Amino acid sequence: MFASSEAIVLDLAHLKSIDFHQEGESSLVTVGAGVVFRELVEAVKGRQAALPVGTGPDVGVVGYIVNGGLSGYFSRRLGLLGQRVVRLTMVTAEGDIRVLTPEDDLFIAMLGAGSALGTVVDVTILMAPESILQSAEERVVAFETREQAVAFARGALRIQRESVLSNGSVSMELVVSGKKALVVTLVFYDAFQGSTAEFTKPLDDLAASLNLSITLKSHWSTWYETATALWPVIAEEKGSPLGMLQHCMGTKGPPTDAVLDFICDTVVAEAPLDQAQFSIVEIRTLGGAVLSQSELPTGNCHHQFFVDLITLYDAKAKTVSERQEIATLTQRVMEKARHVDGLSVDFSGTHSQPDDVDASVSASVIFGTQAMADTVRRLKTMVDPANRFRFHPFAKLFG
Repeated sequence: MFASSEAIVLDLAHLKSIDFHQEGESSLVTVGAGVVFRELVEAVKGRQAALPVGTGPDVGVVGYIVNGGLSGYFSRRLGLLGQRVVRLTMVTAEGDIRVLTPEDDLFIAMLGAGSALGTVVDVTILMAPESILQSAEERVVAFETREQAVAFARGALRIQRESVLSNGSVSMELVVSGKKALVVTLVFYDAFQGSTAEFTKPLDDLAASLNLSITLKSHWSTWYETATALWPVIAEEKGSPLGMLQHCMGTKGPPTDAVLDFICDTVVAEAPLDQAQFSIVEIRTLGGAVLSQSELPTGNCHHQFFVDLITLYDAKAKTVSERQEIATLTQRVMEKARHVDGLSVDFSGTHSQPDDVDASVSASVIFGTQAMADTVRRLKTMVDPANRFRFHPFAKLFG
């Protein structure tokens, strides 16, 4: 846990408050820094509300927000979770308590670079009505060989590009799992018109054409069911401790054939899914509300197509050489990605690895633009000139 023998770790796990309140027409929830997504989702369920939450039930809500956040099933309709924050309470390096709103210069920077700037003890988030979700469909397809996974991914991603990216009322995620499963989730928002079969049938036909079995077909009609869909899968990821490498890739417009071929032939084909069986490759649609809402210090804000490589395994069950092999395979994929035209790499603070050996990291890519990177750097010198907050995903960017 300790990045240095002289480091002080602040444990905020007991800040568990979840408070609901109304301000005019706005339904808000104030979340303490110790709250995890499972607790927030369960609390929001009883309020007939919805949020663009992360899929990991044990991920800290505030940590997720202040390190850049990520997209999820609901982001095309609701934006990133950080984009829905209206107020936050932070403690500076000098011990001053500050309540920030969008009028404050520091507010936006905290919603993506916050772990480098201060300690956030709570955030207040604008909720949406649960009616934003009309329905959702999921298909789980079993595969035996990596070649089968690549072939299905190639077909599914072309369906995603041609049918989903052009339709703002639908989002789609493909997950390739080290557990030999391909999971496709389609979310249909309140503006959706037509038949969901127009989107599910091509996927069913694709599986049949490749002689792959669909082991599970699921239909959900509520935000809560969709938000918790992956919890049983995540619960199987047991280990003490779990090792993890996380990286992101994405495109600002629809992905080209060359990008899709790279994602299939290199990321899906070469990621260490066999060596680290809890690992997944997540490929989802972005854009929509993410692009139209306020810009945050995360490259997610500028992308329509998102790929997330999570390399996950029980480190206790691996030898040093096995752990090194997994890291090497992951880094090899990411190094190849940096040479693909139009593909951004490591554009989210939450899932970037700025301390990867010999990897060059651009602040403008991590934080979205050079202007945003300059703003974050300027604010860092103002609120933490002694660099007391130095162990965070952005450490390499601030020296």
